[in-house]
Amino acid sequence: MIQAITLENFLFMHRAELEFSAGLNVVTGETGAGKSVLLEAVKLLLGKKARAGLVLPGQTQAKVQAEFCIAAQKELADFLEESGFGNEESPETLTITRTFKDEGSGRVLVNGILSNAAFLKQIGNHLMEIHGQNEHQTLLLPEIQKEMLDRTGNAAHKNNLAELRQVFKDRQRLTERLLELENRNQQSAARINELQATIQELTALNLTNPDEEDLLKEDLKRLSHSEQIITCLQTAVGLLSGSDEGAGATMQSYRISEQLKKISGYDTRLEECFQRSNNLYFELKALEKDLEAMAESTDLDPERLQQVQERLMAFSKACRKHATDFRGLFTLKESISLELEELMTPDQTRDRLKKEYDAIDRQFKELSTRVSKERQKLAEVLNKKVSQEMAGLGFNSAVFKAELSPISPAAAGAENVEFCVSLNPGAPGGPLRKIASGGELSRVALAIKKVLASCDALPTLVFDEIDAGIGGKTAEAVAESLRSLGNEKQVLLVTHLHQIAKEGSHHFTVTKTVDSGATVVNIKRVKDSERVEEIARMLGQTDTQGLEFARNLLAKSSGQG
Repeated sequence: MIQAITLENFLFMHRAELEFSAGLNVVTGETGAGKSVLLEAVKLLLGKKARAGLVLPGQTQAKVQAEFCIAAQKELADFLEESGFGNEESPETLTITRTFKDEGSGRVLVNGILSNAAFLKQIGNHLMEIHGQNEHQTLLLPEIQKEMLDRTGNAAHKNNLAELRQVFKDRQRLTERLLELENRNQQSAARINELQATIQELTALNLTNPDEEDLLKEDLKRLSHSEQIITCLQTAVGLLSGSDEGAGATMQSYRISEQLKKISGYDTRLEECFQRSNNLYFELKALEKDLEAMAESTDLDPERLQQVQERLMAFSKACRKHATDFRGLFTLKESISLELEELMTPDQTRDRLKKEYDAIDRQFKELSTRVSKERQKLAEVLNKKVSQEMAGLGFNSAVFKAELSPISPAAAGAENVEFCVSLNPGAPGGPLRKIASGGELSRVALAIKKVLASCDALPTLVFDEIDAGIGGKTAEAVAESLRSLGNEKQVLLVTHLHQIAKEGSHHFTVTKTVDSGATVVNIKRVKDSERVEEIARMLGQTDTQGLEFARNLLAKSSGQG
């Protein structure tokens, strides 16, 4: 959920730092006071394209920054981490910053890392949803409506949906294999000749060991320098064994050891030195024998050197021709053998693939039918619950219906889902996207979200003037519904009605002043006496009696909370 938002030199606002809470957060103010400033900031944080005129006149840059708690949103946290935008210091916190310049483009930062508005749209779908007058709503998209209906299902339904998507992918893969086989068979003669030529070429290389290239390179290195190796080994042996002119290193170390042995009994330090020199003698003696054996076993073998060079050249040529490395030649040979087998026995391969396809097609149809039946049941329950909620929100005799229309079976099932409503008695119903006005849409969205609250992962809902055209008992019903929704979700609400405003867990007021011809908007949180005064203003009674009435309303609402 959103925890805080900071605005600097944004539109008509110098600076505002607002902290939001769980539950219902209400924003009130006179008509035209500038409540849209906050909504515009939220939209920009969710990826709306920036426009000119966002910077406060007289300033060069504006900033909008928000902090979100995503502790309960593992999917979003994992996505941010995978995308390189995780918050290393505080993984449960997401910070979004947008800056705007009076001239030129601004910047988008996600957890302090440079990003763009398109990425904000991706993560914005996990953060909050805005419902309001003339606002484009994700709620109106049929694919979203289908997802919302599916979210009301139990774990078995969700498992069926996941399995359906996977089975559809497998079914598509087999369909493509069958088509590919058919196309390949039409050109099989030429292809068989091509593959056979390649397999003969690879077979002639006698490929048996994937490590052979590395081993040959080691041999090449040794054989290319064998003369130098022999010379150096013989020199080393001579230095160790010595010559007629003098003792070598081995004999010298022996003599050192003998001298130290004579005096080792007189001092423990000398005993240690003797042991070290004695060990050194035996080590040098063993080294001398090993080097002598290596010198005798190392031969100059130009014939073997040529064989290694020629085989490595053959490998290199094959790798270049087939655009792969040495190990890739083994994979290529295996894949060609499989393709040749399919081409040489097309009927057997086709029969095998067709049998696999028929089995998975049956599974796909069974899953599609199962999902369709479950969606029909879910729709009946959703229709009843949302219709009941709408009735309490001022839609007398309103009817909600999630209509399922058959389509060609695909990964998401065999039907489309369209939310339809009949808002007035006797009026024909129709798709929600076509017949609901902005204010009506907000209230319908409230009814739907109220029903889906327990199974909808979205943490925050924003409603813009949901109270348009209502009052009296309907306003009280909307207020009660919002307060109840606030127990499940974080709700941000712009309202003109005191009945709704009094239910807020946090209350913010927006005021507008004109100073020396310049318009300035201020927004702040109000509580205690300031909140009483704001409720009284909304009542239109700011005298002592009005203040007392407002105080009683808030006290009663607080008691209900």
